[in-house]
Amino acid sequence: MSRFDVLTDADRAEARGSRPGLVLVADTTAAHCEGHIPAVMSLPEGRTLTVRAIRPADAEGLDTLFGGLGEEERYHRFFQLSCPGPKFLEQMTRAEDEGGYRLVAVAPGSPEPLAAEAGYAVLPDGDGEFARTVAPGWQGRRLGSRLLDALVAAAAARGVSNLQADILLDNMRMLALLSRRGYVTLGRPGLREARVAIAAARPARRGPRGRGFPEG
Repeated sequence: MSRFDVLTDADRAEARGSRPGLVLVADTTAAHCEGHIPAVMSLPEGRTLTVRAIRPADAEGLDTLFGGLGEEERYHRFFQLSCPGPKFLEQMTRAEDEGGYRLVAVAPGSPEPLAAEAGYAVLPDGDGEFARTVAPGWQGRRLGSRLLDALVAAAAARGVSNLQADILLDNMRMLALLSRRGYVTLGRPGLREARVAIAAARPARRGPRGRGFPEG
């Protein structure tokens, strides 16, 4: 990958702002300062989700989560129609072993083991490569946006300055989410996808858009 993946000071200014992104309530103690964000997330209809770091026992829940996605959603997430295999799922549950981090949202009493997941793997330049998934039954509650803010907070607490991702240009849901948060494109977008980045070291704001994409 070319060195378009370094954010300049101007890029950082575009990708940050003054609007607090975290909507989590509860834990802001030592675990938070160490880069762990266990918390309770309040949803508009009064329900709550527990957001915590992923555990090895969550592999089965990940399998159920990804298996419940539609073909388009699965392709947007993995760039393929098939679900990831057991080895990949096990690696996801052990993200911290290689310096990464992954959060899961768990709904008490729900038949779905996991409502959502979000995480990043550390790139050679020290940035994080992020991705997130929200179960179909939990979409439409801004859960993806809230989980992304929690992931950004965890990355900042752990010294990861920027989060990057390859996004398919027809993935309007993700582009709209990132547009609301503020992001920049790294280099020229390809025919089907673009590399984007958000600054983890500063809070988000509404308004700034990634260059080359319509506002979502």
